[in-house]
Amino acid sequence: MKTRQKLGSATVVLVSLLALSGCWVQSVYPFYEDSDVIVDSNLTGTWAGDGELKGCSLGISLDATTQAYTLVVSKSTDADPNLECDSMTSQGKLVQMGVKRFLDIAPDQERGLPAALDTLLKVDADKQKLSLTPLDPDWIENAMNEKAIKLQGRVQEFGVLPRFVAVTLVSPTSDLRDFLRQAETKAAFNDSGRMSFSRK
Repeated sequence: MKTRQKLGSATVVLVSLLALSGCWVQSVYPFYEDSDVIVDSNLTGTWAGDGELKGCSLGISLDATTQAYTLVVSKSTDADPNLECDSMTSQGKLVQMGVKRFLDIAPDQERGLPAALDTLLKVDADKQKLSLTPLDPDWIENAMNEKAIKLQGRVQEFGVLPRFVAVTLVSPTSDLRDFLRQAETKAAFNDSGRMSFSRK
């Protein structure tokens, strides 16, 4: 049941894209410094959602001058008419920490979206497959409560059954980078939240 709830939350979050609400981890400060930013042109193109995201399309483009990616979520032309897949646009930077790659994204401010809090997605990609996995808010909440990680933030809970958690981190970029270098990604980025795509 918990896995289904997390997948559902991830779908809602992607469909809103990353409108950055609901079961999500956001940060007041970016997770990277300029020296961490890399470019991978293999991410660009149009990706079709797999599984629960079937019917959603993710377009990724790159501005080589600023090294910024633009992510656009929209409903596929062949999608079920009842599928909710609102068009949303976000800006992001691809970040490398050791052998791990992440997208640090924020809403496109020019489109009048809420305050530009940063959200982190672990990236696993090859030429035909792409998966984006957000930080697990339940894991982050527990790790902060148990002082297992050096991060500070505010936790908000919504509902009872199901219970949703939103975490807003206020730690500086230096602490966020340390966390990413040391974190056990299988725990912090739970596979139940993975969003998978295939290249169109």
